[in-house]
Amino acid sequence: MKKLKYILIVFVLFLYSNKVYAASASLNVGSSNVYIGDSFTVSVSVSSAAAWNIHVSASGPVSGCFISEADATSNAMDTNKMFVANCTATGEGTINLFLSGDVTSASDGNAVRISESKNVTVSKKPSSSNNNNSSNTSTTNTNSSSNVDNKKNDNKSKNNNLKSITIDGYDLKKIDSNNYTLTIPNDVTNINIKASAEDTKAKVSGTGNHQINVGDNNIEVIITSESGVQNKIIIKVTRKDGFYLDDLDSVLKNGKTNDININIDSNSIIKENDVEKIKNSGKKVNLNYYNADKKMLYSWILDGSKIKNTGDLDTSISFDSNNKNEILKLSNYADGMIVSPKQSKYYLEGINIRLFVGDKFNDNDIVNIYGYNEKKLELISRKIKVKEGYVEFEASNVSDYLITMSNITKGVINKEAKKNTNSIQLIIIIILLLILIILNVFIIIRRFVLMKKQKKSIN
Repeated sequence: MKKLKYILIVFVLFLYSNKVYAASASLNVGSSNVYIGDSFTVSVSVSSAAAWNIHVSASGPVSGCFISEADATSNAMDTNKMFVANCTATGEGTINLFLSGDVTSASDGNAVRISESKNVTVSKKPSSSNNNNSSNTSTTNTNSSSNVDNKKNDNKSKNNNLKSITIDGYDLKKIDSNNYTLTIPNDVTNINIKASAEDTKAKVSGTGNHQINVGDNNIEVIITSESGVQNKIIIKVTRKDGFYLDDLDSVLKNGKTNDININIDSNSIIKENDVEKIKNSGKKVNLNYYNADKKMLYSWILDGSKIKNTGDLDTSISFDSNNKNEILKLSNYADGMIVSPKQSKYYLEGINIRLFVGDKFNDNDIVNIYGYNEKKLELISRKIKVKEGYVEFEASNVSDYLITMSNITKGVINKEAKKNTNSIQLIIIIILLLILIILNVFIIIRRFVLMKKQKKSIN
């Protein structure tokens, strides 16, 4: 029996030691009842989290009370955190506190959405009383005066509701009655906020022009009622760190440069109508893919002034190939890099590819670019210098590229020689056509002369 008890205790302890605690966060306030002018604290307790993105906002008669924290542990392990903000009650009424965001535990990697609210009641400080007559008389007079003031305040409107809020040129996304969000392009540095209150006697502050930095910007618009009760509206404005595909229309129309950089994903597809827009703009657009370390691995460079035909463009590029063994065999196992674009045909003239080769080659190294297609190698470009870790070359109708410092001659089709041969053939054809035209003209003239002679002889 004792042995069985021991086994059960060990089993329970084992279960307890292996229990996985889900990440969580809770909202706490120092006091739920305060007086006008009092300070109190609001805090967020984060438990068993390796990453967190939390926000606390407040509305009502209050100043301060704002928390915005987004971070992760340096060792990717769960920890407990507490974030605190100081608040000051500025008027009589109810302060509403809101917690939102998410927390992530290292144990499962799942982001847990959090949402919680708390209320704090703000009241006037009670007046002190005294037992002696003079004090009573004074108190009576004071109370009488205070009552008059209270009656005056009671007659003042407490309406601090928002009627409308807009930002010139943009549509705000409403989260709740006190929180809005907006995302703007990278090249927008200022926004203009307009807001109005339901009550014409209420005052609105925080409107007008605001400078926006890259990243998240929190702007407060405060509506103060006639009686002094405040209502705080928070707008979270996120300015992008660069241009993305959904900015293409805007940057083509309004961009001040003819050399545009657009960030793409590893599987981005540029639709035909977007290629058509680039063509019509005549601008050069660099479609850049960055890895998780913010290093640009490749670019598709579309020169609108050179594009002839349009169509969809799959921008995916793999730094490996299913044809690797065949390419190595054809190149006599030349040392180099093999990359494989997903695009099957490069029927769009005016496209270049820029590749990062800095892990394989040094700056100023001279490399040759070979294309692989249908079990043959073709020289695409020769003697290209590596600059700042990159090489750039014209895209071709091949399935793979081999970048190497080697000179491969055996069994390689020379694209430039092929172009020259085609040019010579074209010139020969043109000359032959000219000769035929001249001969035909000569024959027509000859016939005309003969016909004239025949007419004279008949007459």
